[in-house]
Amino acid sequence: MIFALKNPYITKNKAFMKKLFYLSILCIGIAFTSCDEDENIQTEDSIVGSWSMTEAMLGFAGYQTFEENQIVWTFNNDNQMFVYLQDSLMINPSIPFSTIDEAAYDYTSDTSSIMINDIGYNLAVNETELIIDGNPAADGIQLTFIRN
Repeated sequence: MIFALKNPYITKNKAFMKKLFYLSILCIGIAFTSCDEDENIQTEDSIVGSWSMTEAMLGFAGYQTFEENQIVWTFNNDNQMFVYLQDSLMINPSIPFSTIDEAAYDYTSDTSSIMINDIGYNLAVNETELIIDGNPAADGIQLTFIRN
């Protein structure tokens, strides 16, 4: 026992292990403080971003196509959707949420549906296209967008 306490190799090894232990605790602490729980990482299938409406199939109310940036819906991380319209654009009044320029609407969504101002729609989104529909098979609407 006395030999173990006075052996310089064992004393150096204990000091090294103690430093290694504290260094590992420090590294773990830094790793966890680098994580930001509020960070919103958007996947390519996220609705968040700006979308240009390219066509509106409105059942009995008609059909209308648009060029990029004529009607833009922008969805943000705070569950707000903003609509921007090109000046003097003639729009079918049956296109929902697209008759007032710079209007803001509340929304919630999941992978297959979206509620905009408490009105529910089906949702399909990928990296380049967004489709919002209200049962077009039964003469509901279908709005198609491309990502800006």
